[in-house]
Amino acid sequence: MSSCASFTEIHFDILRPAGFSVPPEIKSVVLIDNSVDFPDTVADIIKVDEEIVKIDTAKIRDYPQHVIKTVAEALNQRMFFDTVYVDTLKYKKPGKATLLDGLSDVQIDSICRKFGVDAIVSLDAYKYTNNISIMDMGDYEYYASYDASALNYWRMLKCSDHSVLNVHLQKDTIFWENTGESINSSLRTFPDFKKATFEIGEYLAGQYVDYLSPYWEEVTRRLYTNGNMNFLNATEWVNRGNWLEAEKLWNYIYSNGSEKARIKAALNIATAFEKDGDIDNALTWAYKAYKTLIEDSKGPAKLQLYVFSYYKNLSVRKREKRKLVEQLGEF
Repeated sequence: MSSCASFTEIHFDILRPAGFSVPPEIKSVVLIDNSVDFPDTVADIIKVDEEIVKIDTAKIRDYPQHVIKTVAEALNQRMFFDTVYVDTLKYKKPGKATLLDGLSDVQIDSICRKFGVDAIVSLDAYKYTNNISIMDMGDYEYYASYDASALNYWRMLKCSDHSVLNVHLQKDTIFWENTGESINSSLRTFPDFKKATFEIGEYLAGQYVDYLSPYWEEVTRRLYTNGNMNFLNATEWVNRGNWLEAEKLWNYIYSNGSEKARIKAALNIATAFEKDGDIDNALTWAYKAYKTLIEDSKGPAKLQLYVFSYYKNLSVRKREKRKLVEQLGEF
């Protein structure tokens, strides 16, 4: 990791809490399709230089089943719930239900008994659109962009009392772009409508899994490696995988170094603690860097910005840890 720069970037995974804290008594769930069939009146649009030249309907009848299956597979991999089932039945009858109608009490009881679960996760509504725009840039060059958008509306129901535990609306867009010497060549790399619709559905499904269960996320942190011989020696220990020896040197620098060196050493120690999941000690050392920086108002602007940003990130992680304990128990 040694280099002529004053720091290097390291990457490690941290555990993030789910967006919604599922009650601890909910151990098993079943995913169901309670949506209305997608209307034939919704169109996919193709434009050339802002003029609509084609309107077509690409109805993907198995979109809700694909989204539900994707969510179920990801939840099973997370092992957050003891059991995750998928119901293959469709519960809203064509022409007999409105968009956001929920399950009846009879239906809830029947589904819960059938699968022996604690809760139902119901996809109650969805919508998707595909838009392609093509612009003639001149000199035989065409620029094309493709936006695939979707909306999913979820409801979680508790089997024991039929109460609504949570409702969640998702809406997002993914896009592609390309250039070519003709209209056809500018479109050549784009997926077809069904594949694009499935991709946005899978993307939203992944977000919903993160909403229901904690997840791992890679973060990037600075590790200061240069400044004096002790920093270089500490970097060598890190390269050998011996962070404990590196921390001893950073502690020495913090006790005996210049103001700037003390800030960098404190940040390195904070990063070492965070990497090991010890947020309390990481926050303590980040605060020491912050306090030293405040006392030395001449610190470099870029270093100031990183100290403030890192201290804020750790403060967020401190709050998130309380939420993780709520969702996972002590760990």
